[in-house]
Amino acid sequence: MSSIFSENSKNPNDLKILGVINNKRKWRYINSEYIEDHPNLHKFKVILPGSNGSGAIGEVLSTPLIGEPLIGEPLIGHTQTFISFGAFNTREEAEALLKYIKTKFARTMLGTLKITQSNKKDTWKNVPLQDFTAQSDINWNQSVAKIDQQLYKKYGLNTKEIAFIEEKVRAME
Repeated sequence: MSSIFSENSKNPNDLKILGVINNKRKWRYINSEYIEDHPNLHKFKVILPGSNGSGAIGEVLSTPLIGEPLIGEPLIGHTQTFISFGAFNTREEAEALLKYIKTKFARTMLGTLKITQSNKKDTWKNVPLQDFTAQSDINWNQSVAKIDQQLYKKYGLNTKEIAFIEEKVRAME
């Protein structure tokens, strides 16, 4: 039986798809005619595993592939093993979102609903939406640690709340 996926791109209509084969994360190619169009397929996005960690508050999120970027470019998709965020016109906006996801603040808010390995959409409900453009009230060009400081100020966290997050949540860079 022939698979509709291949290890190498065979024509210009092929899409690059991230999936899991034999418990290993792999890239494969598929002709776009077999894929239902999705709003973020033609956009930049951030891709994360659909399952991660144990559900501990502020845990570090794993990357889809060691050495691979978490930024999904246009015409890159993924299987349901993964979850993606955003549908941006620019790589810079997706990179700003990735920095936000790495902040202690965002991962603490994620931890309020993420109590298992499941990293599904509903667990992100308490993570506030942000503007990732250059017009944002957050300077996304700064380090993740400095973005955290901006977020603490934006959301009016007091010194006790900030100390809790800084003590309990491991940094991600």
